[in-house]
Amino acid sequence: MPILTWKDDYSVGVKKIDEEHKMLIEMINKAYDSVETMREEKILVELIEEMRSYAMTHFATEEMYMKHYNYPLSDTHRMQHNEFLIKVASTDNLLFSDNSKVDPLKIFRFLADWLRNHILKTDKKFGAFLIEKGQE
Repeated sequence: MPILTWKDDYSVGVKKIDEEHKMLIEMINKAYDSVETMREEKILVELIEEMRSYAMTHFATEEMYMKHYNYPLSDTHRMQHNEFLIKVASTDNLLFSDNSKVDPLKIFRFLADWLRNHILKTDKKFGAFLIEKGQE
C-alpha cells in the first residue's frame, strides 16, 4: 500500500515540476514497499540511491527556474532541498548499521511527510510565483 499518493492538491501548476514530484512520490512508495515486504537490503540500497539521485535532478530543475526568474525565496527553498538530501543520504547509515534500532518504515514515513509538506507549502508558493511569471 502506498505511503503517499498523488492528489491534485499537490499540483504546483508547472507541468515539469508536477511530473517530477509524481516520480519522487513513486520512488518513496517503492522504497517503503521494499521495507514492508522485507526485500533484500541490496534492493533497498539501490532504491534509496535512485531516489537521492532523482531528488538532486529535481531540485536542480527547481533551482534553475529560481535563478532564471530571480525567485526571492530561493535561499530558503534551497536550504530545504539540502536538508532532504542530507536525510536521504543518512538513510543508509540509519538502516544498515550493525547496531541500528531505527524502524525503517518510520524513515520513509518521515521522507513522505517531508515531501508532502514541502510540496504543499514551499513548492505551491514557488509554483504560484512561476505561473505569475508566465511559466506553465
